[in-house]
Amino acid sequence: MSGWSNYSEIVTSQNMIEREMGYRGSKSVVGLNKYINHKSIAVKEQRVDGSWHGNYLPCLRCTLMDFERNYQVKILSKQTNIIRTYSTISTHKPLNIKESNMNPWFFTGFADAESSFSILIQHNETYKTNWRVKAIFAIGLHNKDVEILEHIQSFLGVGKIHKHGVNSVQYRIESINGLQVVLDHFDKYPLVTAKLADYILFKKALNIMRLQEHLTEKGLLTLIGIKFSMNLGLNNNIKEAFPNWEQYKVNRPEYTFNSIPDPNWVAGFSSGDGSFNIKISNTASTKIGTRVQLRFAIGLNIREEELIKSLVSYFNLNNKEGKMSYVYYRSSSVSIQIISLTDIRDTVIPFFVKYPIQGKKAMDFSDFCKVVNMISNKEHLTLEGFNRILEIKASMNEERK
Repeated sequence: MSGWSNYSEIVTSQNMIEREMGYRGSKSVVGLNKYINHKSIAVKEQRVDGSWHGNYLPCLRCTLMDFERNYQVKILSKQTNIIRTYSTISTHKPLNIKESNMNPWFFTGFADAESSFSILIQHNETYKTNWRVKAIFAIGLHNKDVEILEHIQSFLGVGKIHKHGVNSVQYRIESINGLQVVLDHFDKYPLVTAKLADYILFKKALNIMRLQEHLTEKGLLTLIGIKFSMNLGLNNNIKEAFPNWEQYKVNRPEYTFNSIPDPNWVAGFSSGDGSFNIKISNTASTKIGTRVQLRFAIGLNIREEELIKSLVSYFNLNNKEGKMSYVYYRSSSVSIQIISLTDIRDTVIPFFVKYPIQGKKAMDFSDFCKVVNMISNKEHLTLEGFNRILEIKASMNEERK
């Protein structure tokens, strides 16, 4: 990794996403005096448009958050069991795949974080079996992040983007031919997380549908067995309609983490599941009585423990005794939380400068870089510098409004 002093001034313009749950309200605190009257600053920032240019690093927009380790762990994949009404907002013919510069490993990493494979089974008396079956590959995001979905659409050359609720959009591929493009990609650039098991089941289901076997009772029951073993399983309506469904269960493929295949996969996965956070707390060790801390984190289900450990090794962050650093556990989750300024400055930031975070989360990364630069220059120890950090948060609130 290159050193801090080797950075040149650059501005990064990228397109990215976060799920609707990531766009939550925040508490705003401006100025040191106001801060001192509070025990801590609890901030969960929304991401907004706009960029700025820092002294050494690409700077866009950052997230100021509470520094607790008790943050949400994402479900590895989601299935659709009920029908929704979708309004298409992007039906133009996608660009040819050769016209997209998205790295294929970046897309796989992002899909590991944000995509879902689902089998939709709905009662419909117009079908011979009285049941309609549809296979869906989808990525659902906040509507502010529609651009990255357009980028993915152009990369794959198939699928449509729809409105999906008040504040969200969804990229969906439903046609057999379109889904074959997805299969071709993931066969060549395989998924890394436990989502791989869902993909294997999804591929098996799609083969049944391609042969039109889902239009027969036997094929439908086979699909019900496959759907049971996918992440969210069967809903109660299907279980009630098929009381003997358990005899058709298909075993879920055993998942074993292999390795991180490519640095672009890390960039894609971090663009979906990573977070760049700032904690501000009281302390008696500085003249102004405050402390600013930084954290890059990824939190996952406990089943992804080996992946989290592998990320630590991938960033070469094991301690001098060779023991695992920055791995934290809760009852059903595990996370990597890199909190050392030196490791953030000399390892994490150079990595994501070389393999960029994309989309709106790039804004988080950029403001994160700005604050890292300020701390490295000891600006956070002055009243002016501390207020500057608080102003970043305040300006984000203003822009969001």
